[in-house]
Amino acid sequence: MSLVEQRSLPVQVDIHCHVLPGLDDGARDLDQALAMLRVAVQDGTSILVATPHARRCDAHTVRVTAELLRESAAQQELPLELLVGMEEQLLPDLLERLQSGAALPIGDTRWVLVELPDWTQWPTTLPAQLLELRSAGFRPILAHVERYIPIQREPALALEAIQAGALLQVNADSLFGQNGHAAQHAAARLVRAGAVSILASDAHSPDWRAPRLRDALERVATLASPEAAERLRDTALAVVQDREVPPPNPDPELLAAPTTFLERLRTWVGV
Repeated sequence: MSLVEQRSLPVQVDIHCHVLPGLDDGARDLDQALAMLRVAVQDGTSILVATPHARRCDAHTVRVTAELLRESAAQQELPLELLVGMEEQLLPDLLERLQSGAALPIGDTRWVLVELPDWTQWPTTLPAQLLELRSAGFRPILAHVERYIPIQREPALALEAIQAGALLQVNADSLFGQNGHAAQHAAARLVRAGAVSILASDAHSPDWRAPRLRDALERVATLASPEAAERLRDTALAVVQDREVPPPNPDPELLAAPTTFLERLRTWVGV
């Protein structure tokens, strides 16, 4: 029985990682991809989803490259289950791509990792696009939501995505400021408000933007609660097991509240 099939074990899952060699702006080659897998294993990850940028490769190439990486990882006795998906842009043809097999959901489940095509704009069509995916049986996950400039300026916009049926994913390194102070503040605000459902690495290398989750989960436990950190871990596992996930119930007042100096200080020190 694979780890994906085991529901009772505490498993650390990373659903967003650019580890497939040579397909996008992630791992350059096989050696770097294997180095990323070693970092993930050392950090406690047991299941990792390779999610290359969809517009840079095709589904067949993704599957073939993933199988080659699995074989190399097995030869090096790396105890990690590698699944595949794609990081898809939320464009009008996404549903057609999913239904035709041109786009890959996470681990052949109903869950789809999507990102905004323009990080500087919050599209007015977002709720309708997300609802269309859900009506067709897919379950959208909005990637690295804290990095979108409109969310950094107005975190309450996240409610639109949640109410349309999406789960929000935050990057682990954003909680430590590696994607800028604005992303760090937005990530902390979203976590404290209970708007985040999944923490993932969005890793691109074994060093900077590495596939590490453990420290960020501990940061979530401090920013919100240990129970909140456990929910993030459980939700990632539920996704790769293709289970339904209860929608989050975020605090709209906290999302809409003005940022104070004390909040910025708490975010910076991680409390």
